Amino acid sequence: MTHVAGDVVAGRWQLLAPLHVGGMAEVWRGRDRDGRDVVVKFPREEIQEGTVTWRRLAREGHNLSAVRSRHVAEFIAFGPSHLVIEYVDGETLAATLARQRTLPAADVARLLGECADGLADAHLAGVLHRDVKPSNILLSARGAVLTDFGISWAVGQARLTAPGRVMGTAEYLAPELASGRPASPASDVYALGVCAFEALTGALPFQGTGPVQTAFAHVDQPVPDLGPGVPDPLRHLVRAMLAKDPADRPTTARVGATARLSPAVRNVPAAGGRTDTLEGDARGGSASDRPRRRHTEEDQW
Repeated sequence: MTHVAGDVVAGRWQLLAPLHVGGMAEVWRGRDRDGRDVVVKFPREEIQEGTVTWRRLAREGHNLSAVRSRHVAEFIAFGPSHLVIEYVDGETLAATLARQRTLPAADVARLLGECADGLADAHLAGVLHRDVKPSNILLSARGAVLTDFGISWAVGQARLTAPGRVMGTAEYLAPELASGRPASPASDVYALGVCAFEALTGALPFQGTGPVQTAFAHVDQPVPDLGPGVPDPLRHLVRAMLAKDPADRPTTARVGATARLSPAVRNVPAAGGRTDTLEGDARGGSASDRPRRRHTEEDQW
């Protein structure tokens, strides 16, 4: 690691403990001088300025700064070699599923509604997440929070991925992406549908002998049955989210509205008290009223 606990970044954020050290970046829990806990992300020391990895970190900061949502980790600041976002106190959906395998239908429906809110707000800002998966969904007191926009893309941005290479995680990759077509809001909806299927059944809908085989299983294989115990409205919603044709998938607004109307959650209060229904087109819905702070990668197969 190139940093140690106690280091102060930009005269403001003191590093407390490493959260993750990967091949491309270091991620630390830190504390702002005002006492607020934050997450600080750095490119690894050997990653030189101007490389694709370095540019992805800059892009992550730029894209996050455009999104205002209760269900997206809040952007705080971006510097020459660091990105600072809010620290969300909670565990990932991946950790929860590793511990208990599945979630009750009511919890899955609520999670769908909250993640759909976050995606709708991102899409409204012109940002695609492109890597929705359980390890990038935090479960907190305010509900589900989407994080890690490391391979996100915004309208008008140049592509950083070389031709013939696919970015994302094979188990959650929409069929059109596996086929080499561009990402869209519907691609994020598909990935969220895979997360819901996994949370309801304890298994992935598509699995191959390797990443490439898994990716093409999304293209070629039918969606498995969700099994008993899933309320029909929720069952139909998840299957619609997993449609092979992106045009056949519900918008994020429709996912949020349908999830809230599911019998599984009609009498379950939403985390944080948010019960409004998204309205809008395929890109969106209403952003939350939480003010956004202002400031002057990735899995690959």
